[in-house]
Amino acid sequence: MAVSESQLKKMLGKYKYRDLSVQETISVIAQYKDLKPVMDGYVFNDGSSRELMSLTGTIPVSYRGNTYNIPICLWLLDTYPFNPPICFVKPTSTMTIKTGKHVDANGKIYLPYLHEWKHPQSDLIGLIQVMIVVFGDEPPVFSRPTISAGYPPYQATGPPNASYMPGMPSGMSPYPPGPPPNPSGYPYPFPQPSGPFPATTSTQHYPSQPPVTTVADGRRKQKQVWICGHSYVFWAEKRSLERSFAPKLGVRLQDAKLHWLGKSGMTWDQLIPTLLHSRRRLTDPDVLVIHLGGNDLGTDRNMDIINQMKKDLGHLKQIFKNSILVWSNIVPRKVWNQEIHHEVMEKSRRQVNQAIGHFIERIGGIVIRHDTLVPGSPGLFHLNGVLLSESGTDIFILDLLNALETLV
Repeated sequence: MAVSESQLKKMLGKYKYRDLSVQETISVIAQYKDLKPVMDGYVFNDGSSRELMSLTGTIPVSYRGNTYNIPICLWLLDTYPFNPPICFVKPTSTMTIKTGKHVDANGKIYLPYLHEWKHPQSDLIGLIQVMIVVFGDEPPVFSRPTISAGYPPYQATGPPNASYMPGMPSGMSPYPPGPPPNPSGYPYPFPQPSGPFPATTSTQHYPSQPPVTTVADGRRKQKQVWICGHSYVFWAEKRSLERSFAPKLGVRLQDAKLHWLGKSGMTWDQLIPTLLHSRRRLTDPDVLVIHLGGNDLGTDRNMDIINQMKKDLGHLKQIFKNSILVWSNIVPRKVWNQEIHHEVMEKSRRQVNQAIGHFIERIGGIVIRHDTLVPGSPGLFHLNGVLLSESGTDIFILDLLNALETLV
């Protein structure tokens, strides 16, 4: 049975930032229905304990064409969201922890996203999406062989990389031994689509980057670049044909082949269908540039827009495993189509850019900021105040070019 907002407020009654924690928890359990909020005692290294809430259950992780339910437990400190959660993989009796760069022998999870946690850029949805991406490259558990002999319990060996240790509130030990044994009794379903869980593989460091591929004559492989977005992308393609940029923005043909996927009026919900349709006829991208979201501002709550974007971007990272994702910031406008005050729209734009830019960088992508495209600069916008002028489009194209030159 779903937990209501009033129940969560009661559970988190002693949390310093209760309403923020409740709001995030509601968003998480709405998208990841196998995660359940559970109150229990968390024991720290010094023997002290504290009543904390955890989100306990499974998250779907795609690995080699199959989807696995990975059991996790995210403990929210009573200072959340201004301190990161303490995160563990929680294997069942049929699983064994696979230690590596991101998971220690106790199952504690270490990620740059946790180490660099900063509210409000960091949140639980973004964290889970990063876990899904990382665990898709390196599963944190695998099936235990069926033999008669028992397995001795694992002993803690400390964090695999101290530089990823998340900052902790004063007075708390940075290395708790893990949550109490089976604090909630939550059963972790772990369906195996075909055979046992994947065997251990060599460690792949975070963030994953596509390998450099060479051809027979020693030159670099021609990179496939997709540029997807609304009218700015649509008109940038036409403008590049008219100017010396040429269709490839001046990038050498042997280095990159550009594919423009622009559509006037395009909204966020059209992104994944557009990319999947393009995949039927195009080679998967080495670099995927996304300039989208401006037409969605004001149509829903900012948090809901951001959460949906993070979920979809995490999904795209699973679909295009060897692609570098590039987020092209939503550009300010003189006029917004939505009937909402201009300052409110601009605030929403900045919040979305900050949250999604932070998330993209955490999964190994890059951000194009378009710092010079500001409405105060004369001549950069069309008379309607929404579209860019020819000069503004030229600057938009050059921003793309500068980013692509570092990637191809």
